[in-house]
Amino acid sequence: MKIKEGSKMSQSSNTAQNAASNKKVKNKSHHSQSTHAYAKVWLFFTYYWIIFGIGCYFGQYLPMEWRRPLSIGLFVLILATLFIKRARKYGLVISHIYAIIVGLLSYATFTTYMQNLGPDVFYKNVLLAIGAFIIFGILGYFIINDASSLGKYLFVAFIALIIGGLIGMFVHNPIYHTAITIIGLILFLMYTLYDFNRMKRGSFTPREMGFNLFINLLNIIKDVLRLANRFKN
Repeated sequence: MKIKEGSKMSQSSNTAQNAASNKKVKNKSHHSQSTHAYAKVWLFFTYYWIIFGIGCYFGQYLPMEWRRPLSIGLFVLILATLFIKRARKYGLVISHIYAIIVGLLSYATFTTYMQNLGPDVFYKNVLLAIGAFIIFGILGYFIINDASSLGKYLFVAFIALIIGGLIGMFVHNPIYHTAITIIGLILFLMYTLYDFNRMKRGSFTPREMGFNLFINLLNIIKDVLRLANRFKN
């Protein structure tokens, strides 16, 4: 009986050791996969900034009469990805088109801000925007446990911002446009928090997340510069 009991205890111990060993292997595998996915996110993030930079460079050769048609085309593209499911299947193509067009249109915007603010203030505000992006990213990844419920509210706010932007085309009121800019800044800061929280929970694909973070940071930079330019004026 004692021999049998000892044999059972030995088998139980081996089973527990094997389970612990398998758990460690799974944890290591999961950690390796997560690290690889995060690396791909930042690779795509950098890649889209390069595409944007190329578009921005060629923006200096963009005729002024092309700016409005391109802006309208960009707006239609955004609406298509939001409301047409079939358009989302071409996310890879659309993200490249978006990065190039927004780059082409951003050259004149950044040049204007650089001239109005001066290089020193311009770059300080860019650094301020990057700092805000990092802070909200840290909040989303390390501080907030689960921000998944935030997504539906951010989407509604984004639609409202688009409608507000459309109305702004016919409203020439500085206070209105300043309010829209502040709302946009807060929205994309919250989207940054939300997207970093999604990364924490593993609810993402690297290309989509890299593009989202690129869009968030770009809009934060633009809104900070727009506010700095308005307050200076």
